[in-house]
Amino acid sequence: MTLTIRNDEWLQLMQEHVLTTQPELLANQKDRTLILPGWLGTGYQRDITLERDLSLTLHHLRYQEDVITVNPSVKRSCFEFSFVTTAKVSFEQQIVTADQEVFFQNSDSPGGEFRSIAEQDFLAVDIHIKKSVLAAMVMEYEETLPLAFRRMVLGRDDRPILPSLKITPAMQRLLQQIWQCPYTGLTRSLFLEAKSLELIALYIQAAQAETAASSNLSAADVDSIHQAQTVLRQNLGTPPSLIELARQVGINDRKLKQGFREMLDTTVFGYLTQQRMERACQLLQQERSVAAVATLVGYDSPTAFSGAFRRKLGMTPKAYQIQNCRRA
Repeated sequence: MTLTIRNDEWLQLMQEHVLTTQPELLANQKDRTLILPGWLGTGYQRDITLERDLSLTLHHLRYQEDVITVNPSVKRSCFEFSFVTTAKVSFEQQIVTADQEVFFQNSDSPGGEFRSIAEQDFLAVDIHIKKSVLAAMVMEYEETLPLAFRRMVLGRDDRPILPSLKITPAMQRLLQQIWQCPYTGLTRSLFLEAKSLELIALYIQAAQAETAASSNLSAADVDSIHQAQTVLRQNLGTPPSLIELARQVGINDRKLKQGFREMLDTTVFGYLTQQRMERACQLLQQERSVAAVATLVGYDSPTAFSGAFRRKLGMTPKAYQIQNCRRA
């Protein structure tokens, strides 16, 4: 027999069961545990709200029969790192078996049917972090992060989920510490927050290693790309040609173009334009004239500069200057 139920009804069913059996599990709004009724299976789902825009969900479930939950389309304000120890489920009739895998997803749900397979353990720890918080972190360290990861975080990738990575022994130790956390109150919250952030760091480290393994850029090539960025930033007014830039940093032009695409998700010219616009914004806020700014960031005429500025920022340099100088 298969039970089909809407997701909100499934949550209500477990909540009502807990209220009649162990109501104390719902007393703390920051730490709530829902338990499966015995006729449905065994296990629980525990939701823990932490500080700094973080939360955890611990899944430890096993159903007696297949259960299909019907999920609506939902947009959420968080990203999710899902560390799955073991699971066998079906989404939209496609079987997914996970064994010691971690998934990164934007947590927006397109809706659909999610089938939990009978007599299969579902053991996972989900870490949720507010999208704006993770995006701010990524923007600060963008150049050092894997392309697929930063594209999703910065809203440049429409995929709901990235390919999984294997859970490492270091991740396993942290997950075990989360499951077995001995603390209460503030100590518990700080402990779980620290472990959650460490797991996110380990995921990023694993993603970097996976990217490096699949790339044919050597460590020397990566250093050359960083040098090329420095050269461009220091010569916005008179930048070298692509061939000259490659020669200066000791790399061929093909590797130079490949490196900018892989590491920065842009072309060499795209990076130059981005840096020019950032510098132009700084100069405009200092109330320099549009003509002077155009010359300083390497444009032959104010008209060419204004066109590039408008394409990048959606307004003219003068409009940007008026808007930002008024704020100051």
